[in-house]
Amino acid sequence: MLYITRREHFSSSHKLENPKLSKEKNEEIFGKCNNLHGHNYYIEVTLTGTPDHESNYVMDLKILKELIHEEILGKVDHRFLNEVDMFKEIIPTTENMVVKFWEALEPRVKRDNVRLYSIKLYETEKNFVEYRGE
Repeated sequence: MLYITRREHFSSSHKLENPKLSKEKNEEIFGKCNNLHGHNYYIEVTLTGTPDHESNYVMDLKILKELIHEEILGKVDHRFLNEVDMFKEIIPTTENMVVKFWEALEPRVKRDNVRLYSIKLYETEKNFVEYRGE
């Protein structure tokens, strides 16, 4: 099996807040992230598979780029995540974001020879979440 990865960037703002909890409890749990703030995120989408017999690509990375833009970046770049449809019912933590991104992208990339392997979402240079659909 081969692994191919496309890396993209987007900027978004959010506020980490559980509406079921008091203001004090939200401040205790989320600290300064309970305030409106933003991040410059990096997302890495990795596919695994075997090269197509005609193109010899696992997937043309131009196609993967387009799918990432359609399913993710076009919906979240320069947006307030708490108001984005895919996050309306959940707290837009990096953990929840990467799961929602998987759900949006997985059916779009699946082919006979390829499947989504992982998505890494970097909230900062030092903090990231990786999800493999488990």
